[in-house]
Amino acid sequence: MRVLVIGATGLVGAHVLQALRAAGVDADGASRRRPTGAAAHHWIELDFGSLTAAQQWLPLLQGFDAVVNAVGIIREARAGDFDRLHRAAPVALFAACEQLGLRVVQVSALGSHPQATTGYWRSKGAAEVDLLGRRMDATVIRPSLVYGDDGASSVLFRMLATLPVLMLPAAHRALVQPIHVADLADVVVRLLTTQATLPRELAVVGPRAMTMAGYLADLRRGMQAPAALVLSLPAPVARVAAHLAALAPSSAFTPESLLMLERSADGSNTADAAPAQAVLGRPLRDPVTFAGPAQRVTAAWSWGASVVTVAIALMWLITAYVSWFAWPHAESRAWLAACGVPPAWQEPVLLAASVTDAAIGVLLLLRPRRWLWAAQLVLVGGYTAMLSAFLPGFWLHPFGPLTKNLPVLALMLLMWRASPRHHQGEK
Repeated sequence: MRVLVIGATGLVGAHVLQALRAAGVDADGASRRRPTGAAAHHWIELDFGSLTAAQQWLPLLQGFDAVVNAVGIIREARAGDFDRLHRAAPVALFAACEQLGLRVVQVSALGSHPQATTGYWRSKGAAEVDLLGRRMDATVIRPSLVYGDDGASSVLFRMLATLPVLMLPAAHRALVQPIHVADLADVVVRLLTTQATLPRELAVVGPRAMTMAGYLADLRRGMQAPAALVLSLPAPVARVAAHLAALAPSSAFTPESLLMLERSADGSNTADAAPAQAVLGRPLRDPVTFAGPAQRVTAAWSWGASVVTVAIALMWLITAYVSWFAWPHAESRAWLAACGVPPAWQEPVLLAASVTDAAIGVLLLLRPRRWLWAAQLVLVGGYTAMLSAFLPGFWLHPFGPLTKNLPVLALMLLMWRASPRHHQGEK
């Protein structure tokens, strides 16, 4: 058997391609661009959304026995993208597969229907109706929420699971039935390699239905993260937030995705797991096993790094303001004199220090870079060494003006070593 996996750079497509090859199936990938490291003779570069006629597909499908269509988008970059990618191109693909006698597995989604309330569900549902109406070997699989370590949504959910307090839309009402992408991929492999007649439709879901808050709790338990409080974001606030989030082109949180989340409270995003488990031939992975303790630090760091950056930036900005505008200059000059700064240089040095503090704070907020953390280490280390030499009494101060530099220096060292490089030449 030779299989073509379309959308093979996405979460589902990539794992299906890998699982097919691991099972000894001759499988090729297809996507807009061939990923680095993929063999050219096992990859087809194509613009899926432009292939809306069966004649365009026929030469591409020569030599294949089956096709898996895993193409999907959660939001439109341009008007009509849902229809092009979820209906028009798949319908043309199905027509070509029917002519050639190819087996098809179409990755759809629970809740899809031609008369659904959202463009995502409607376009997916229209493709389902076309495929199921053809006289061919085909299965529509409908997953619920799909988990994969490298999936963008899974990374987001692991991060949310490590927050101590958070508010989510319909957190305790919306129902999902998460399935691990490895289980989903194995189901596809079983469907393609079986000699039996394929089921026409199959809900590919995890073993348990749960609320979004429950899903986060399972991820939290798997990572052995501390307990958290998950609150429901009021619907009016959630709708405003969705409209604001949609202004960012990369955001998956849009009014339409919010509507799908709210509608899933009626169970439309859940199903009986027994048929999928029967195809799989083994127990489905439980969501509590999806994430492990090794992922906890990375998940927490994904928001913790930003918190540390903002906190340190505010420290510098407040210090700059207090040094120049709020603290008596006479007292500051006395400290500078104790450090050996001549009287004529004391005001300029104080001004330069305040400007430097303000500049660091602004840069941290607007253009944080790895080198900036190294510069702060040098600056705070220099301050600490100078005051230790000339004003050692600060070490004995009950408010610890120098003692507090120790954890600050440790944080700066951590941020310097953990921050990514933005340029090749950056140290």
